Amino acid sequence: MKKYTQFFGFIALILLFTNFSFAQIQVTLSGKISNVKGNNATIRDMNTVLKVIPVRDDGTFDETVEIPHSGIYSFVYARESTQIYLSDGFNLSIELNTVEFDETIKYTGTGAECNNFLASKFLLKESVFGDYSDYKMDEKSFLHLRDSVQTILADMLSKIDNAEFVKYEKLDLFYNNLVAIKNYGPYHRYFSKDHTFKPSSELTKRFENIDYTNVKDYKSYGSYKMLVNEHYLEGLRGTTNYDSVLTIIKNIASPEIKEGVTQDLLEYLSIDNKDVEAFYTSIKRICTDREFVETCTEKYDSFQNLLKGNPSPKFAYQDVNGKMVRLDDLKGKYVYIDVWATWCGPCLGEIPHLKKLEADYHGKNIAFVSISVDNKNAFDKWKKMVADKELKGYQLYADKSWKSDFVEAYQIRGIPTFILIDPEGNIVSASALRPSNPELRVLFDSLLK
Repeated sequence: MKKYTQFFGFIALILLFTNFSFAQIQVTLSGKISNVKGNNATIRDMNTVLKVIPVRDDGTFDETVEIPHSGIYSFVYARESTQIYLSDGFNLSIELNTVEFDETIKYTGTGAECNNFLASKFLLKESVFGDYSDYKMDEKSFLHLRDSVQTILADMLSKIDNAEFVKYEKLDLFYNNLVAIKNYGPYHRYFSKDHTFKPSSELTKRFENIDYTNVKDYKSYGSYKMLVNEHYLEGLRGTTNYDSVLTIIKNIASPEIKEGVTQDLLEYLSIDNKDVEAFYTSIKRICTDREFVETCTEKYDSFQNLLKGNPSPKFAYQDVNGKMVRLDDLKGKYVYIDVWATWCGPCLGEIPHLKKLEADYHGKNIAFVSISVDNKNAFDKWKKMVADKELKGYQLYADKSWKSDFVEAYQIRGIPTFILIDPEGNIVSASALRPSNPELRVLFDSLLK
């Protein structure tokens, strides 16, 4: 399930256009922010800050911004962000209220039409798909809902007079929808608890004519890259015949696609893979990229640090009240850790089981710790969810999301991930059972006699 969690979770990544240029493009941004929470906003390209925009005490701002190319960027303010399309000559004005950031964003001026579409698209998708309830539907209802939303968005897009933006968004909508449909099988099995479910031919035939060799789209659309990588890597699940799958990957014609798929192989080189030794052996035998093999060797060797009985990596993160909580503070107790995020459907699905587990083992020699890997601009959303769902135990916020030291030390690539540590601070399991698994209680009972 972790494979799909991260797979889904990446849909939210900012996607870039293809018309790259070495010349800088200038755009003018101005606006008014109500309920000011900081002195600066930023324009980001993926994780890079391109421009810091001073925000006055009254919430107004105006700045000329240079960007490398027309495309979608992030406008970030007060731990919140939104996608923003910028192109040469735009003179764009933004109004928003930090109390309801996404719901209040409005654009005027040159470029407003495209950006109001992006804002409306986000709200529509969040309202319909935000709680993952569509994956609980039967397949026919799921596809009907997905197709209906696509029709609505396509109709909205048809009214926009910007050929470059419309062309990009059409393909982006198409690929993103395919990613969601691709996820239906595993997500439906998870939410419905029907582990024997298999998608029908009506669903699978939607992928029959997909071209998995389009290098231009592979470099331009994150959702298409996901589809291509999944296409080549899905053969790794449920098999120990790694040689055959790796040989197919080795023979991919496009160097760009081959490199991208190869990098995703690292996800399967995981402590969660019971056949990791056989997989690693196949990589050494099949892969010809010496640098990649060396990277795999380093990762494989690092697993030895996560074996049962080894000292656990440490953490020191703030809780919802700003108090620093360290693993060392919990020494003398078993520590059951949930690494999660507010956007992760399977993580949310485990919360009721985790709350019941915490209640049943309250007063026992075990501490329950939840560590969020939400990014920095989702801090308020995380804090609100902790309060709304009345989450107990130690609720902590990782300082650098996926790049946090504890997360990287445990080589976490998908969530939810659960970890169990003994009273001496040593690892019991770097990939512990989930709260929903009855066998976890059996383990707890044996340890907490």
